[in-house]
Amino acid sequence: MTYDEALNHFGTGRAIGDALGVTSSRVSQCRATGGFSYPMQCVLEKESSGALIAKREDDPASTLKNSAA
Repeated sequence: MTYDEALNHFGTGRAIGDALGVTSSRVSQCRATGGFSYPMQCVLEKESSGALIAKREDDPASTLKNSAA
């Protein structure tokens, strides 16, 4: 899931942070780095009762690993 998908579902960065059990500042860091890690996405998927879907390809760290190097 992308940051925007999570934001659309939860409404605010603070609500995302509450769902993840992290601070609003950590949510802002995730936004700045391109999204949520796969484990964070899994928590958000569970907290959204499946409305959001975790996708490994949306993990900012996985895009670096899948580069043509």
